[in-house]
Amino acid sequence: MKAPTRPWFLAGVSLALASLLWLLFTAGLTILRYRMNYASAYDFGLFSQMYYYMGKCLLPLTTCERDGLLSHFAVHLSPIFYLLLPLYKLFPRPETLLAAQALLVASGLIPLCLLGRKLRLGPGATFLFGLIYCAYPAFMGGCFYDFHENAFLAPLILWTLYWMECRRFKIMCIFTLFILLVKEDAPVYAACIGLYLFLGKRNYPYGAGIFLTSCIYFCAAIWYLSHFGDGAMINRFDNYISDESLGLLGMFKTILVNPLYVAAQMLTQDKLIFFLQMLLPLGFLPLLTLRWQRWVLLIPFVLINLMSNYKYQHSILFQYTFGSAPLLFYLAMVNLRDFRLPPLKSFRPLFLGSGLLCAAALTLTVGSSKTRYLDYYKKYAPKAQKARELLAQIPTDAAVRASTFFIPQLSMRDEIYVSHSSHPVDYVVLDLRPGYEKDLSLLLEYYQRQGWSKVGAVEQYVAVLRVPD
Repeated sequence: MKAPTRPWFLAGVSLALASLLWLLFTAGLTILRYRMNYASAYDFGLFSQMYYYMGKCLLPLTTCERDGLLSHFAVHLSPIFYLLLPLYKLFPRPETLLAAQALLVASGLIPLCLLGRKLRLGPGATFLFGLIYCAYPAFMGGCFYDFHENAFLAPLILWTLYWMECRRFKIMCIFTLFILLVKEDAPVYAACIGLYLFLGKRNYPYGAGIFLTSCIYFCAAIWYLSHFGDGAMINRFDNYISDESLGLLGMFKTILVNPLYVAAQMLTQDKLIFFLQMLLPLGFLPLLTLRWQRWVLLIPFVLINLMSNYKYQHSILFQYTFGSAPLLFYLAMVNLRDFRLPPLKSFRPLFLGSGLLCAAALTLTVGSSKTRYLDYYKKYAPKAQKARELLAQIPTDAAVRASTFFIPQLSMRDEIYVSHSSHPVDYVVLDLRPGYEKDLSLLLEYYQRQGWSKVGAVEQYVAVLRVPD
């Protein structure tokens, strides 16, 4: 092996091992969380049932998402889900989705390392960026909120940026199209990449093409949801919409007319903490540039995460960071590349080293909180096993109402509803764990009065009731 390639080889092997450990921990504990009945209908039971229907008839149908049979694409437009369908057909189980999500996020390490090499950061800096990626708290935190299409964004955005740096613009456009298919708000990420390609790289044809295509697709997706679905969830930006008749245009009007109000909405305690959690692991490198063209890649971070008052969008424990995080990584890498001359060059290890320490500390905090599922397994594994055996007695063609944390276990069927649904069913499954089912005593009393019979129960865990003959 030639000497110049040896450091890269060692860095690659080390990062492969680090990503494998991350994958085993994240996939293993999220699957354990599901099997111990701590994954809820939102957002796992509905996706598990959606894939059951996709495997059966290729349609993304659910009954538990909006208390009735409908396409999930009436809620969120996410054709990207079909990319996982072949894998799901091979292993048609809910666990497949959780393992696939962890693998998707971990796979972003490949284009990240290729970017480091393309940007000539050297094996040492690329290795540290790879470790920061593995230790980035938002990636692990997002995976533990069950399953979501946003997990596709991390690898797709990094691949798009890699092909941009390689000047392979046709391949870049293909990956950009995949980004658009993730969700109706995903064009925000693609449009900003196109804008950066136009302003920063001065590639006017492809930059303008990607930007305009993304804007057109965004408008088309919003129109589709408004006319054939439940409408886009613009209520997450209600704090900026003073005139509801204007819709999203009202938000942009507020941004232009009253920027101080916008700033005040972002400078809250929880958002400042989130800001630090996202940027400390990267040594604040995404912000350290005077090249204003790069700042357009910060737009999704500001717009999606910091402006909304929907609390989940500015939390590292949910999936809304999967799109902005890869853009922050890219900005950190290109900004670090500018530190090539003394005395700035001597600060590169300081930025990356301190960032890695912050990432490790934050991820240890997130990871240690998730190890509680191991404690739950030690305490409740026998009950969980008995619950699975009891639930297996319910016929697969039966319609079921269930408490939210048991819907994922019962999701591979045509009809499954939340426990408070009014849909007629054959069986009802109630969570007997204290505090896990709202109005449990009232529900039990109601079904007793109606003459429902108890099929079986696991004490202080779950009960299965059957409709009267």
